[in-house]
Amino acid sequence: MGFEDAITKALGLQGAELSEIKFNDEKLTLELSVTWPFHLSRCCACGDFLLEIHSWENRYVRAPAFGLFQTTLRLRYARGLCRYCNQVRTARVLFVHPEFTGLTCGLAEQAGRMMEETTCAAASRLYDLNEKTLWRLDQCRMQAMQKQIDLREITKDLDVRKLSADEVHFRTLHEAHRDHPFAPRYTTKFITNLVCTKEAKVIANASGRDAKALATCLKTLTKPQRLAVEFFALDMHQGYFSAVRKLCPNAEIAVDRFHLVQRLNEAFDDVRKHEFRMAKRGDNEFLKTMLGPRSRFILVERNVVLSHQERDMLGKLKMLNDNIHNAMLIVDYFHKLLDEKGIRNFRRLLAQWYGLVRATKLKPLLMFADQVRKYRKNIEAYIRENLTTAISEGINNKIRVLKAMAYGYTNEGSFMLKILQRCGFLNSNYIDTKSWFFYVPPESLGMKPDHVK
Repeated sequence: MGFEDAITKALGLQGAELSEIKFNDEKLTLELSVTWPFHLSRCCACGDFLLEIHSWENRYVRAPAFGLFQTTLRLRYARGLCRYCNQVRTARVLFVHPEFTGLTCGLAEQAGRMMEETTCAAASRLYDLNEKTLWRLDQCRMQAMQKQIDLREITKDLDVRKLSADEVHFRTLHEAHRDHPFAPRYTTKFITNLVCTKEAKVIANASGRDAKALATCLKTLTKPQRLAVEFFALDMHQGYFSAVRKLCPNAEIAVDRFHLVQRLNEAFDDVRKHEFRMAKRGDNEFLKTMLGPRSRFILVERNVVLSHQERDMLGKLKMLNDNIHNAMLIVDYFHKLLDEKGIRNFRRLLAQWYGLVRATKLKPLLMFADQVRKYRKNIEAYIRENLTTAISEGINNKIRVLKAMAYGYTNEGSFMLKILQRCGFLNSNYIDTKSWFFYVPPESLGMKPDHVK
């Protein structure tokens, strides 16, 4: 293999004839003069061979970098008579991207893989390309990969015995025109993600956070896969519960510990607010200070590190306010419940916890106890398997970072594709796109042959 053949192969210019090489050491640029031979020239509309040369055209096309040198092609290609179209047509150069004709397929694939891990703005700076062009390239590439991906083929070897689902915030819209004065001023939109906890990957997503959204995600799995699901971690969302019971009848639903403790802390905060209002009426400065909004996390924090003065003040608070003291005991006892590993001990301690809650006669805690009674079987599933939505919450944090890097998304479809790209299987790690470095079929981009340029 000669030096010229090595350059054309490394840059993805197979079939081209290299005639001249110009290096600019000051600007670190490389200009290659290449010709697309006439015997390989096919009609850009029908794909038939051209019969005779009408003229030769020249254009500049960006190619992958050659080391540190940014590469530009001075491309020479033919225009000729097409027998099938009976018109003079431009030759289709295979290594030029059919949608983004100013880029070679190699550069488009390199930039596309870069945008799988970073933002379009960062890739545009690295490749010295227009940011909007790269954004359109990223969208086009993800849509093409979505057509090519066989999700059932990818997920057939996944361990789907344990799944989880959670929603992530998309955007909040201000309703400028409301149907009536009592209609909500703001509409919040969410995306539901179905997560494989074993792989920590998003399998599928759908718009909304209701039973229909989760059902749409679950239907991407085959029926045997849905029947093979043994445990499903969810928050206390009834829509998700109904979808899982319908499509995964063998799955045992586990309520996540994080959401349980969140509800418990909200109930405790209601007690604190009531006692804070009573302290304000009685003009008790100590209680107002200890029960203020800034102290609410200290009162429910486990294993909090306090100074001697703070411990003394907390002990004094417990002596002066029985309701707060009892509520703190209830919170601590409930954490010990969730730390249990055996179902028998859990049920025994839970019965004692119910008795303590009834003895306090605090309405917020009684309401929370009713919720615990409602989801007791689901909490027991958590105790047995220790399955939580921690993976889903971690992916949600990654999605929030992704959204912050992009300064927010307004296109829901684009946001969902980006989630699947960064947190799922819609990327080059799971879809073979090696051939796209040399040639991208127009049909994979959803383009009809007549639209190919």
